[in-house]
Amino acid sequence: MSTHTLTIAILGAGNIGGTLGKKWHAAGHQVAFGVNNPESPKVQAVRSDLGDTVVISSIADVLAKNPDVVVLAIPGKAVDEVLATYAAQLDKRIIIDATNRVGETTMHSLEVFEKHAPQAQVFRAFNTLGWENFADPYFDGIQADLFYCGPEGEARSTVEGLIGDVGLRGVYLGGPDKVGLVDAAAGLWFALVFGQGKSRHLAFKVLER
Repeated sequence: MSTHTLTIAILGAGNIGGTLGKKWHAAGHQVAFGVNNPESPKVQAVRSDLGDTVVISSIADVLAKNPDVVVLAIPGKAVDEVLATYAAQLDKRIIIDATNRVGETTMHSLEVFEKHAPQAQVFRAFNTLGWENFADPYFDGIQADLFYCGPEGEARSTVEGLIGDVGLRGVYLGGPDKVGLVDAAAGLWFALVFGQGKSRHLAFKVLER
């Protein structure tokens, strides 16, 4: 769990961004959503749930507030444009990339981050499970795990705390070079849910003794 209050800018307020934002707001963090269309039904649903207790504004506005953490919860195909447009505001920040480039050669955007925000501390997290598992991460009392990767250090502790605030147990796979391994877990989830027709409320658990 996080030990102190963070300011979190979530780019996107759909199922993933909206669900994470609600959990982090409930945990006491200051959450702001950066969106292209504040009037969209999904954005209005978030507003209906949280009222005026969170900021919903443009991406430029929420990044201008110098948040502690930025979360990308936008369509994978939109990442390039967002990173190119807001490179200066995103560089040197803690960034959680929850996007998936579905249908492309790789699901992650690591090379795009390296090009536009080379000094950012980028973590790959919240891309391996459906949003239903963020809303309710317990299965008959058993806490689901979330695989993630990113640089070591204080930023990693911050990200793992945010994973805990959602109700998941973070399982660290290593540095940014393990991004493909995290994405493999996402591919496994897609194969089970969409390929085998299993419930979207499906998660993973690492067991050891």
